[in-house]
Amino acid sequence: MGSARIHPKIRPQILVDDDYEDSSLPIKHEGDKFYIGITVPTDSIGCIIGTKGNTKKQIQDDTCTKIIIPEKQSKKVDEADITITGGKASNVARAYHRISNIVQDVRWKKMGFTHFVSIPMNDESIQKRFLSFKNDVLSNCRGSGINEGIFESPAKLHLTIAMLTLMTNREKEEAAAMLQKYKDNILQLLDEKSLHIEIKGVEYMNDEPESVTVLYGKVRETDSDNCLQIIANQLSKVFAESPLGMKALSNDPDNVKLHVTLMKGRTGVRGYRETFDARQILEKYADYSFGETTVKEIHISIRFSSGKDAYYKPFYVLEL
Repeated sequence: MGSARIHPKIRPQILVDDDYEDSSLPIKHEGDKFYIGITVPTDSIGCIIGTKGNTKKQIQDDTCTKIIIPEKQSKKVDEADITITGGKASNVARAYHRISNIVQDVRWKKMGFTHFVSIPMNDESIQKRFLSFKNDVLSNCRGSGINEGIFESPAKLHLTIAMLTLMTNREKEEAAAMLQKYKDNILQLLDEKSLHIEIKGVEYMNDEPESVTVLYGKVRETDSDNCLQIIANQLSKVFAESPLGMKALSNDPDNVKLHVTLMKGRTGVRGYRETFDARQILEKYADYSFGETTVKEIHISIRFSSGKDAYYKPFYVLEL
């Protein structure tokens, strides 16, 4: 976190004024000034400054503070230290939160998701069963919108646990540390047992069966201990409670919907996802087994990437 330049003989104190309510912020005091540093992704600097400096000026005027932003830095630097100073700790805190809100707005509305927590479901046997399913659907199911382009890549079949936006190298390392820290919980839950699961049957997302956007394979644990669901729920919560992860993947954040996407309508020119008629598929493959696998790894995967094995390139891999 950044800090203001101070006189070397003066030791700053963490101090508050009478109307300062947010004691969680490490606001410091020197002379008649309060100050705090905030480290932000460089991708958010433009929005903090605003057109012709208007956003920065508005925050300063509204909070009676001064905001010091470093000059444009090297493209290799992905963070910048901003200093906020003011005559009242409460004003400094208000400016701090205004800037924090802008950073989060950039994270979710402008950047989009960069990574996701995934469990690979691409064993060779599952890939073969999926390809058999794909070929049969293309040959025998004649619903509208069904074509080769809407099928997932066999090598990229996976479970999604959490969606992340990681804007800096530090944030990536934080996400990896969060996943690694949770390893002991997983091992304790498994109690030296392996986590065996099966993909069996198909279902669709929140649509009418003749107008489906996503068709997925249903996931079940073969030993019925519910460990996978517990792990997914707890990991989702860990990341949702951090600033790095989406608050929830569904309307029920305490119960992650475990599924493997098999077919997905392509996104149209206006951003709407195209649909397909899945009625024949739903009937024919209601009990189709795509195979079983043992969960051995949990990844932080990079979106829109491919690694050596054609699965998503991992930023971090947690081995179980």
